[in-house]
Amino acid sequence: MLCERCKKNNATVFYRESINGKERSLSLCEECADKARKNGELETDLLNDGFFSEPLGGVDKLFGSLFGFPQLVGHKSAPEKKCSLCGATFRDLMSEGKAGCPECYRTFSDELSSTISRIHGTTSHTGGAPSRFKADRDLKDKIKSLEKGIKAAVDEENYEEAARLRDELRAIRAEKGDETK
Repeated sequence: MLCERCKKNNATVFYRESINGKERSLSLCEECADKARKNGELETDLLNDGFFSEPLGGVDKLFGSLFGFPQLVGHKSAPEKKCSLCGATFRDLMSEGKAGCPECYRTFSDELSSTISRIHGTTSHTGGAPSRFKADRDLKDKIKSLEKGIKAAVDEENYEEAARLRDELRAIRAEKGDETK
């Protein structure tokens, strides 16, 4: 991810603040962050402590002693999770601003889900797909919708509707050849 100011260097300082419901976020290179600190644009206490200088860099400083977690020195003591396909670490994803391969999304799903949800509004793909995959995706969506409908109908004690949806789901699964569920 490039610095928002100079558009030349990689962003290494990520700053976000929320004041009276108004949010502001910046992704800056170290040089532009220094200028912003000097101009008073950024909260300097946390930045001077190195809180935002690396991904998750200051979380252990801020919450570590409060909750009794051991402080990680440079995060080297904790084993880093790696993508089994491309070998990328979460730190790599944060510094690049993008996933290395499709497997990264599965490997780092816990870490990425809130960010993806915040940006896109959902963690499910809702865009286009090649026609050979569209029918399968539509069928999976229909099955999920029926399962949710059944649960909602049972919760509302509308057993006739739940039975109707169950029968529709069974018919779809029988047609697909998956009668196990």
